[in-house]
Amino acid sequence: MTVAPSPLRLAYQSFGQLSGMEPYQDLLEALVGTAAGEHDVEILRLPATAIAGKGFASAQAMDVPAILGSIGSALDRGVEAIAIGNGFDPGLWEARELFDAPVVGMFETVAYRALRVGWRLGVVTSGTSGPSRIEELAIRYGISGRLVRPAAAGITVPGIVAAFEDDALARQVVADVERAVRILSERGADIVLVASGALDVFLDSAGRPDVGLPVLPSVSIVVHELVSAARMARAGLPFVSRVGRFASPPPQIRASLKG
Repeated sequence: MTVAPSPLRLAYQSFGQLSGMEPYQDLLEALVGTAAGEHDVEILRLPATAIAGKGFASAQAMDVPAILGSIGSALDRGVEAIAIGNGFDPGLWEARELFDAPVVGMFETVAYRALRVGWRLGVVTSGTSGPSRIEELAIRYGISGRLVRPAAAGITVPGIVAAFEDDALARQVVADVERAVRILSERGADIVLVASGALDVFLDSAGRPDVGLPVLPSVSIVVHELVSAARMARAGLPFVSRVGRFASPPPQIRASLKG
């Protein structure tokens, strides 16, 4: 008799558990749970984060040690694979060096998916600091030749969080995203992704722009990729090369992480 495989133990790394973010966090948990189906997904949150600085590389660099510690602790608890639910993939390559389990990033995952759906990729960022960072990531991931210049909606992450409970602000956020998508269409994009976990969750509840371009659901796609990565790891398929860029650091580096 064939025995059904047990559900996967997965984790989704979000940012901090901050006062006033409960509506966002509730919707994120529901969205992740729906995408994961029967599999268990633990939402990881940092004890503190510079929420106003989201989108700036300097602010996110300050979060990376806590992200790596959080991931390490989850893996020690038996989690099989982890997604970093941030549109700029902070700590992604560092985590792949450190951990012997699949770690997937939001932008990398959704961008590669988008380039199987369309030819020219458009990216909406929340804040105005985002487009240049996306261009940098596109070079890192080898896809800059198929990326049109990204467009910013011009919204801060605190503004997105506030829009979950403010109808007027919510309408403005939707309008700002629609404007950004139209700009990407004019620049030649034929598929769009949202490089912001918070903004993607908001659009999932408020409605995605309908301006003639598909706008992919980033959180759902990264969770489906997370499930797939964990399944392949269970099957014994390679999930990271230890030759070259992702060679493992000395073991004392891993041992020094604080979770």
